[in-house]
Amino acid sequence: AGGLKGFLTVDNTCSQSTSAKRKKQHKKYRSVISDIFDGTVISSVQCLTCDRVSVTLETFQDLSLPIPGKEDLAKLHSSSHPTIVKAGSCGEAYAPQGWIAFFMEYVKRFVVSCVPSWFWGPVVTLQDCLAAFFARDELKGKELYWLRNGVKFCKVQKFPEILCIHLKRFRHELMFSTKISTHVSFPLEGLDLQPFLAKDSPAQIVTYDLLSVICHHGTASSGHYIAYCRNNLNNLWYEFDDQSVTEVSESTVQNAEAYVLFYRKSSEEAQKERRRISNLLNIMEPSLLQFYISRQWLNKFKTFAEPGPISNNDFLCIHGGIPPRKASYIEDLVLMLPQNIWDNLYSRYGGGPAVNHLYICHTCQIELEKIEKRRKTELEIFIRLNRAFQEEDSPATFYCISMQWFREWESFVKGKDGDPPGPIDNTKIAVTKCGNVMLKQGADSGQISEETWNFLQSIYGGGPEVILRPPVVHVDPDVLQAEEKIEVETRSL
Repeated sequence: AGGLKGFLTVDNTCSQSTSAKRKKQHKKYRSVISDIFDGTVISSVQCLTCDRVSVTLETFQDLSLPIPGKEDLAKLHSSSHPTIVKAGSCGEAYAPQGWIAFFMEYVKRFVVSCVPSWFWGPVVTLQDCLAAFFARDELKGKELYWLRNGVKFCKVQKFPEILCIHLKRFRHELMFSTKISTHVSFPLEGLDLQPFLAKDSPAQIVTYDLLSVICHHGTASSGHYIAYCRNNLNNLWYEFDDQSVTEVSESTVQNAEAYVLFYRKSSEEAQKERRRISNLLNIMEPSLLQFYISRQWLNKFKTFAEPGPISNNDFLCIHGGIPPRKASYIEDLVLMLPQNIWDNLYSRYGGGPAVNHLYICHTCQIELEKIEKRRKTELEIFIRLNRAFQEEDSPATFYCISMQWFREWESFVKGKDGDPPGPIDNTKIAVTKCGNVMLKQGADSGQISEETWNFLQSIYGGGPEVILRPPVVHVDPDVLQAEEKIEVETRSL
């Protein structure tokens, strides 16, 4: 039903081996965005003939939900009907587009705000949209691949701290676009996502409270965006309309035509735990040991419903010390806690490691000095070889090198990147013709001397060799003698 459900894996074993290779080739970077918005779904494809199930894990940062129509709602609410909903169901509300619709929408919004919702009959709820997204979806046509008949479905393995929900209000056809104006009701508190959780999920908190709503006023061709946001300090709602900010009631928010919703994990237990730790800090119990803890994890503890295990690895090296590069600003990375606070946090969340003493890692210091020496040596030799290459009048050969790899090497030797590049990779600039490796036309490449190539290749390996040989122009001896004679006569004059 959604974008994630279109992800199909034919062979689970092949998928796992491919992902393992990717992990070796690419680093997995984490950020504040991934910590807050990343969730995981289990996408499954089941063959109805042999009952074979292929499973794939996929990371998401938002859920794009369809808005089901009357027929789809009937299927979702019917206990006897199988929960198979057509992907991308958009309902019956294809409003006429144009300036008249723009005006009518504002009239409708005013009327809706004045008349109770039951007057309009059954409305689509956010739970309906979620149910349509996670419903079993029948595979058809090219989607079947190796299956004769099958279904696909997905469940959530890990919910994010902030859940971003996008409602598919716009439908784009070949010649025109339409907007779906169906009102979708949504809860301000207590959005329960337990029905959409995978059976083996370790998630404990599946309840969310609304944080903000983005609304679109207008048609598919034009319009205006506003946002409603809740202030956590006073729990009041505010409307943000360009430079205008005004306080609004909860009913105004609930009657909004939501386009994007942001929900935050809700946990009364997490709030109680924060208050308990805060009270312990005020007691100031005498402590024989002091523990250092990551400020980054403490920020998650203060704001996240599920901060996860304590992680001090953001300020420690693999040897358990302080990396030399972080020594100058280590106070910005850690906070010292008394023993009773550490014991309480560790007993509840686990993780670590425990740190009682901060010291610069001697092993990392030696490795850093070696790296600095290596950088300096490689850079000096390259400059010397390249200068000699530039002084040659007519080199017999040029060696081509991928500029993508060269830029990575340059970042390393200049200290911009801490890690050296991998093997030289000329595959993107090379093409094989008649058994000979040649430079691809228009390739992002540079030219270096044979000595420079041998120097870099001896350190990093890789390839292939891409050699350019300038054409040699053969001059007729008689013509050469005539030119020399003219030159002599010119000098005598």
